[in-house]
Parts: sequence; C-alpha cells; structure tokens
Amino acid sequence: MNRLAAKTPAILLALLVFTAGWATTANLLRLDVQPESKIRVEGTSSLHDWTCEVKAITGTFEAGAAPATTLEALSGVQITVPVSGLESKNGQMNKKAREALKANASPTIQYVMKSAQVQSPPAADGWTTLKATGTLKIAGVEKPVTLTVKGKEVGGGSYRFTGSTPLQMSDFGISPPTAMLGTLKTGDRVTIHFDVVAR
Repeated sequence: MNRLAAKTPAILLALLVFTAGWATTANLLRLDVQPESKIRVEGTSSLHDWTCEVKAITGTFEAGAAPATTLEALSGVQITVPVSGLESKNGQMNKKAREALKANASPTIQYVMKSAQVQSPPAADGWTTLKATGTLKIAGVEKPVTLTVKGKEVGGGSYRFTGSTPLQMSDFGISPPTAMLGTLKTGDRVTIHFDVVAR
C-alpha cells in the first residue's frame, strides 16, 4: 500500500469534520444588538425611588438552523453592559453606584443565555413568550438566572426582546450604595427592565 492510500481514510475523516463544522457555522443565524436597545434599572431608597438607564449595550443573538421560526431556534445570547454606562440624574449617585458595582475590578455586567424555550405560540400581536435560562455576572459574581422574555420579529430582519427581572444586590456581593452622609440609603432589591433590538 502506498503512502497516499494509507493516508486517504485520515484525509477523508478530517475533511468530513471540517465540512460538518463549516455547515453548522453557515447555518447559524447571528444577530447583533442595535444602538436603539435600552436597559433600565429601578430601585428604591430612604428618600425616593430612583432609575438608572443604560444605552451603551453590545451583544449577539444566535439561532440554529431548524424548520422553525428564529425565536423557536434561539440558541444563545450574550449581552455586555459597561458599568460606566449606568446613568441616573444624580451625579453623586452615579459615582456611588459604580463604586458599589466594583467598576474598577469588574468594568462590565454580562449576561449569557444558554437555552430558551417557547412558552406559548405567537399572540395576535405577534409576540412570542420565551423562558430563557442563563447566567448573569455583576461585580465579578456570576449567578444563574431565569427570565421570561417576549420576542417579536419587527421587520427588516430585526427582532425585539422585552422583559424584566427583580434582583437582590446582596446576592452579587454588592452593598447597596448610600449618600448624603448615610441619610440616603438604597434598597437591596432592584428591577432590571430590558428592551433589546437585534438585527
């Protein structure tokens, strides 16, 4: 047996693995988070309720090839938010919030979705309800999270995802920030609202 004949099975196996990987990548739909996406964080304090808004959001959505809609085939999501992008109407509270979130050591907040399941067929208005499971990393601490998300195709190859989830800051090792010599104390519980467009 000559050398070429001896190597042929190995060459064919390598080619098969390569083409299979290429096909999987080629059939994977990737969408990028768009600039109009928004995240809002709402909380309470001893003086008044407060809101922080985030507009500097980056990330990707991926959906595998399947005889189904893109929402049903959604397989992965990665969202990154810079802590410096959190903005309230109070400059002092912005500073305190970034300190509490340990911005120097952990400059970003990251969400990674690992799976999603359709909970109900599309409603009359086109929205589909999904149950998404994944992890959320804040201040260097990673925790599992389950979200109820509504998704909808909005035309032009774009999809919109909305929802909200409550969180306890202490679960991520965060001490709720204070201000005004301790007169203003924020509550431990916050609610994150998201309205994300991917294309």
